Amino acid sequence: MEEARGKNITIKILAFIMAVVLWLYVTNEQNPPVEASVSVPLEVRGVAESLVAVDAPDAVRVKVRGPRSITAGLTPQDLKAYVDLKGATEGRHSVRIYALVPTSLELVEVQPDKITVRVDGKASRTLPAEVRVTGSAPAGTVVTKTTLTPEQVTVSGPKATVDSVDRVIVPLDITGKGADFVIQVAPLIVSRDGRAVEGIGVEPDKLDVAASIVKGMDKKTVDIKTIVFGDMAPGTVLKSVVTTPARVELSGDPKELGRIDYVYTEPISVAGINKDTEKEVRLQIKEGLVASQAAVTVKISVGR
Repeated sequence: MEEARGKNITIKILAFIMAVVLWLYVTNEQNPPVEASVSVPLEVRGVAESLVAVDAPDAVRVKVRGPRSITAGLTPQDLKAYVDLKGATEGRHSVRIYALVPTSLELVEVQPDKITVRVDGKASRTLPAEVRVTGSAPAGTVVTKTTLTPEQVTVSGPKATVDSVDRVIVPLDITGKGADFVIQVAPLIVSRDGRAVEGIGVEPDKLDVAASIVKGMDKKTVDIKTIVFGDMAPGTVLKSVVTTPARVELSGDPKELGRIDYVYTEPISVAGINKDTEKEVRLQIKEGLVASQAAVTVKISVGR
């Protein structure tokens, strides 16, 4: 009796083992393990409140292995990738990238698995914004006034980047505008060399621009004269001063326009300049007149 019972137990165990083996075989045949590579947003963790991480990539590739039924439906939200900058000080740091994957998957690799991140101090500045009119109003109409609300914006981010900001421009396209209008425009943050500055926050991110358009005013195109002053650096001479554009369109009362043949730039100091230099300079426009643009680019060429 005991011998028969022992045989039954053995048979049951063998049957169970065979069932498991058969299940694994069928599972692997019908739903085999495969690899999948997903682009995953990279999180930056542990940065102190007074600091900010710069130059970190937006995303990395995470490769996983698992059942085809799971990997086929993977999305970037199913995986996590991050670097930990806890305790990091200002400067450059080589850090490892960590990845978190569901328990049903196996992590194969993270590409890249290390990156170099620059940690910089946070900074902010409040700057006045200026409207730059682009395009052309319909014939016989002129933009006589523009107002901004608010008149300033605050830029914030890595100190080196914030320090590079020179001005805030609000581009206003008046093409086809034949009457007063108000529009929201995103400000353009510009560096000293005239390039757009990226990687910083802007508050507010849009400004209200109100434009007054008047009919029955004349237009006139006049030359631009550049004013320079100061002594060049020792051993150098002023070779040339080129203004781009060389002429500007003015709009306003016909009598006022009749008295004007040219406009001046604001004075430019050349003191200490020892190499070719470009500067953006505002124009001196008489009150009551409107210029097609408020500033021009002046290229100062130096000789020895």
